[in-house]
Amino acid sequence: MTQDSPSHSLVIVGNGPGEVAGWALPVAAEARRLARAWGRPMEISLCLPPCQFASGQEPAAAAAAAVFDHIFDPRATFKLSLGLPGWAPAGQPVVLHVGGDFWYTRRLARRWRARAFAFVERAHVARVHRAFDGIFVPTVALQERLVDRGVPAAKIAVTGDPRFDAVVMQSAHVEASGGNGARPKVTFLAGSRDTVFSAIFPFWVRTASALRVQLPDARLVAVISPFVSPALHRSLIARHREALDAARIEVGYGGWPHVVGSDLALTIPGTNTLELAIMRIPSMVVLPFSIAPQIPFEGLIEWIARVPYVGPKLRLHLARRYVRRIPYVALPNMRAGRRIMPELIGDVTPEQVAAESARLIRDEGARAALIEALEALPLERGASGRLLEAMRPAWGIG
Repeated sequence: MTQDSPSHSLVIVGNGPGEVAGWALPVAAEARRLARAWGRPMEISLCLPPCQFASGQEPAAAAAAAVFDHIFDPRATFKLSLGLPGWAPAGQPVVLHVGGDFWYTRRLARRWRARAFAFVERAHVARVHRAFDGIFVPTVALQERLVDRGVPAAKIAVTGDPRFDAVVMQSAHVEASGGNGARPKVTFLAGSRDTVFSAIFPFWVRTASALRVQLPDARLVAVISPFVSPALHRSLIARHREALDAARIEVGYGGWPHVVGSDLALTIPGTNTLELAIMRIPSMVVLPFSIAPQIPFEGLIEWIARVPYVGPKLRLHLARRYVRRIPYVALPNMRAGRRIMPELIGDVTPEQVAAESARLIRDEGARAALIEALEALPLERGASGRLLEAMRPAWGIG
């Protein structure tokens, strides 16, 4: 996708399924729309820095959205960050950080003499805030934490979360499930990174098989994210084909279209918990410690945790510490400060998850109360536009 003679550029920096799908794509799509409204041709690019949370499928997913003029994979982004000869954005560039190590965004902005901004959902940006002209946050609470850590209040703008825009784009046709009667639909979301998918998919197959015994007429669907590499999911599905067929478990490729209309969705912690809340789908969040060795961590600890023999035990130890330290793991529960989505965390078994799922399916009142609680969460649409309007002066657009 190209435009004639762009006079301005937006370079978005971030990697990982949640960052690309939840933040980069809706911001890029809104930038396309606003550039036309402003009458200023704009080149929009995506730099994917090296990231332990990435799935490897981000370039393909970003390309399929058809909103970027250029997409740079981690190797290319690393080279650009080092200052090696290569591409430069057209016209007057602005760089927007949406995830990954701040080092890459700072290096790219310095290289292109571009003004830099950051969208963050944690306060860790405080230590490098001087590198950014503006910082965008989803909540007032985070704004206050950043001010407490020394970030000037004038530099921070509360925009809301672009993930709301992303899900609204994906699910404009979706309505909350009214229930599928005698044949309820239960979906199993197996993560968007290969390592996590490898661990949770067999767990979900066992859970669905146990649930089939309790709900003989239910429709059970294992949903495959587009961010999971095709070779991996084909291999795992082939390995579990006998169990899938025996329990009549469907496999849905492509993500959200297969979740629509679910009476209950089972998922692991992550961005999808917020997406399910926005879609008003009754959901239960499951974090079995058996998958802890496959969960990536930030910073140096990730590389230490990759040491053979020691690494898996360290990951399990850190996972146990993490869940003891925080009250909730589901994003809607964190945002609301109370338990909206049920959570099953710890040394849980597929059979225990299946039993609790069957109880929720049979308890229409409990699911109705869950949907009502989800509907009380505000749909904060328009964050992408507010963020871009705040950056507008950086392009010199009046």
